[in-house]
Amino acid sequence: MLIAGAQLGMCFSVQAGLFSKPIDLSKPFVCKDISPTPMRITEKGLIIGGIVYPLYNPNAASTPTMTNSIFRSKDNLEEIDIVQYASDGEISVSYMKFYSDPDQFMDEALIEKNKIFEKASFAVDNPNPYFHSKNQGCHQ
Repeated sequence: MLIAGAQLGMCFSVQAGLFSKPIDLSKPFVCKDISPTPMRITEKGLIIGGIVYPLYNPNAASTPTMTNSIFRSKDNLEEIDIVQYASDGEISVSYMKFYSDPDQFMDEALIEKNKIFEKASFAVDNPNPYFHSKNQGCHQ
């Protein structure tokens, strides 16, 4: 089962992050809520702080208005979702850590209970206690 904050019933705030600009994903970018170091996507996957997260799904989105690329750690316990919106090129990034492989769960509520924490570059309405964000957005 593919996982993304939007697919798990979270309501994203319409308030944009501090750095609301188009992002070129072929170049390094920073999302301070996720990592203080630049992230970059290469043929090996997403690199954050020297750690490579292989591409798990190039596009989990079911709509042409956005692309949702999912990267996972080799043990499937860490997931990074990068959503890029076709209308303006802005991105939202979410980093999740799980107790166990989230693919074993089909129910959204069980997937949520399996999360240890989630950090995101965006704000949500009524966040769960494990959700952390200062809504700093991403920039290049």
